[in-house]
Amino acid sequence: MPKVKRPRIAGPAGYDDDRDEAPAAPRPARRARDVPYSVAWFRDRVATYALGTIICGATMLTAAAWMGGSLGAFGQRWNSGLNVIAQWAGLAVQDVHVNAEVDPLMATKVKEVAGVKPGDSIMSADPYAIRDRLERMDSLGAVSVQRLWPNKIDIHVEQREPSALWQDSMNGGDWRVIDQRGRVFAEADPAKYMHLPRVVGEDAAEAAATLVTAIKEFPNLADRMDVAYRIGGRRWDVKFKGRTDVVAFPEDARLMEQLDALNLMQAQNRVLDLPATRIDARHPKYIALQPMPGKPDETASPGGA
Repeated sequence: MPKVKRPRIAGPAGYDDDRDEAPAAPRPARRARDVPYSVAWFRDRVATYALGTIICGATMLTAAAWMGGSLGAFGQRWNSGLNVIAQWAGLAVQDVHVNAEVDPLMATKVKEVAGVKPGDSIMSADPYAIRDRLERMDSLGAVSVQRLWPNKIDIHVEQREPSALWQDSMNGGDWRVIDQRGRVFAEADPAKYMHLPRVVGEDAAEAAATLVTAIKEFPNLADRMDVAYRIGGRRWDVKFKGRTDVVAFPEDARLMEQLDALNLMQAQNRVLDLPATRIDARHPKYIALQPMPGKPDETASPGGA
């Protein structure tokens, strides 16, 4: 009987019947659990936030279109909703505090400009935006704003006080109102502050605070001070009311000492009422008067020195 040949059946690709060996197993695909947890967590969060942003944006645009295209109206309703949620969660502003050194009327104005009211969400009270609004006020200097969780806004401001009038030689010799630190008020009308001491000189504005503060210690001199001229960026010549001459003072380091000496001589000898073309208070031991022509020379020595 003839031998029957078995039909050959093709095996999987790569399978060789002659070798009777199976092909190498394919490399298994990477499974989700093989991905590090931190990578998977970050990837899932990014995808979630991206999807949430898209959905929220679409919702806002849909709501705006439904309300006639008014995103502003939607924003107001959104803020109102946030305020309600904040009140429920205990995160509503209960107190807007302004530092006690500020005048009560100024404190009220500061709160108005800050734009934060009790009941507003503390989360929507942006300290940087509040500070920017307050810094536009000409009457304020340094400003700091803090959110004190859960329900308080703390505002600390420096109130600027008109201190003197400064003649600005760089702008046609106009008079400018300056504060206690020599900074110019942008909006103040000099005509309303003619009662203030006047200072003249390139750096007189920055140095005026030292002179004004020192002379306030001697009311008799402060009341008669008219104009102070800054000399060499280091000292003052001061003209007092009722005199055509000036009193020459020493460097700033000895200013208080010589103001005290001049105040004593004024009380004892009325030195500011004596006829002279110049009074020199720069010497540490005496005050010298340059007499008018035809008048006797007089030298006043403070404290009998």
